[in-house]
Amino acid sequence: MVTAGRAATVSAGADRLAGIDHDILALLHAHRVLTTPQLIALARRPERTVDYRLTRLRHRALVERARPYAASGSAPFYWWLTRAGAHLVEGTSPAPGKGTPNPLFLRHTAGIAGLYVALSEVGNDAGLELAAWRRDEDAWEDWSDYRGPGRIRPDAYVELRLTVDGTDAVAGAFVEVDFATMDQARLRAKVARHRRYCTETIWWDRHPCCPALLLVTTSEARVNRFLATAEKDHPRPSPFEDEHPARYAELVAACAAVASPEAAVVAPVWRAAVGDAPVPLSQLLAPEVRQYRRVVTRVQAAWRVEDDQRRRVGAGNLARDATALAAALGDPEAGVAVRYVLDGVVAAERWADEHPDLAEATVAWWAEARSGAAPVPPESLVAAWRALYRQCWLAQADVLLAQAEAIRLSDPRLRRAAAALAGGHLVADHTLEPASPIDGHQMAADAMAHHEARREQAVTAELHALPLHRRLRVARADLEAAYDARHLYVCRGCALAHNVECDPHGQGPLAVTCQCCGGSLVPAAEVPDLPPPLEDSLARVAARRERLGSRR
Repeated sequence: MVTAGRAATVSAGADRLAGIDHDILALLHAHRVLTTPQLIALARRPERTVDYRLTRLRHRALVERARPYAASGSAPFYWWLTRAGAHLVEGTSPAPGKGTPNPLFLRHTAGIAGLYVALSEVGNDAGLELAAWRRDEDAWEDWSDYRGPGRIRPDAYVELRLTVDGTDAVAGAFVEVDFATMDQARLRAKVARHRRYCTETIWWDRHPCCPALLLVTTSEARVNRFLATAEKDHPRPSPFEDEHPARYAELVAACAAVASPEAAVVAPVWRAAVGDAPVPLSQLLAPEVRQYRRVVTRVQAAWRVEDDQRRRVGAGNLARDATALAAALGDPEAGVAVRYVLDGVVAAERWADEHPDLAEATVAWWAEARSGAAPVPPESLVAAWRALYRQCWLAQADVLLAQAEAIRLSDPRLRRAAAALAGGHLVADHTLEPASPIDGHQMAADAMAHHEARREQAVTAELHALPLHRRLRVARADLEAAYDARHLYVCRGCALAHNVECDPHGQGPLAVTCQCCGGSLVPAAEVPDLPPPLEDSLARVAARRERLGSRR
């Protein structure tokens, strides 16, 4: 206990503490118990300086010490903060405790700190850089899932930086320090909880990789028994294990270096199975890093597949609402692009794969628009669709203008596509690259010659079939006009003339599709709205391409 008079001495003396005194108090607060050699190593000061400062701090009732019994030789002093020292560091008074901690507690807590000191002092020599350290309660974790609450209570959690396959990485581990005071049942339960922690991927958003479970104990016999029990309790692999992309084969390892923590850091003392050859800690953790990288690759691949599938489903739904979506965007060019890229579910899914960001934004806004939450599209969304339209139109214009041979021959199959592009529309891609260019002028001449020959034959036959008195009264031009009205059709796509046979039963023409471009046939007498000549449309496309290209 600190008396009132001594408390006043502590308060008055606190103002006269040097920087090294505050460092020592902070180290004892962080690790709870440290031996004199550990304090010398962590404070990075000469032994005489540290001994002198500890003596002064003890005189001021800020620290206390004990020297537990040692089987051989003499044990170092174990130091800890008094209530006054803890109040000085924390700013609040800790709960009352025993004057002198239990010797087992002293040894165990100093043993945990010994690993920290060893990693700080010799870790770099072994290729391990201490990145994080949490002891006792700060390392404990709790969780809850469908199997109920879970918890792990390690003595410490450590993260170590190391180089694996030429790349920097971080490996984590839960550390258990055992001075032969934990029975095998307790160790067995710790392993079971750790396996559940790894199997249920609790670690995924808490640590840079799945932490290993490392036991530092007193003898090889305890190591063998611990590893044999862990191997015996290992569950049989599930036939469905491969279905989980984040599956992880947890690492449980042990060594008998609790009395020499430096050896635990640099020496080949670690084993993950009874029959394994001992390896250094860096070599033990390297496969964990590789496994973690494989897991991350699998998980990211699964996420990409899931995102792609969700995006494709959303795009397919947009395809069904393409007309309404085009109108809702309120921009002519954006509307043309919507109707072009969302022309069917397959085309929409392909578009979603090629433009994932635009697909995500469009699906999100359309869902809000249909619910009434955001009826007006964001300008950025409209601008993106407008940019996509111009990209598609310029690409189609380039394809069309590159058909040098088809253009030279005035291929009739290009006529409607060129007219549509000249008007600012987008067309089916296959209409821009006709296979085996056709001489349009020759085809038009041949078609008309065929029609005229059929007409001449039909009109002549009709005249011969008439009686002489009627034949003299009928004008040949009238018969030809009547024949044209019945048999002369024109393709709405390529404007080619066709001689079409009529159904003898009066059911209309026998052919209604153009054999050249697949367009629909209409009677020439109805003067259909035919596309302009190919040369005119190409000139307009070239001029519009130059205007749009200059806006890039």
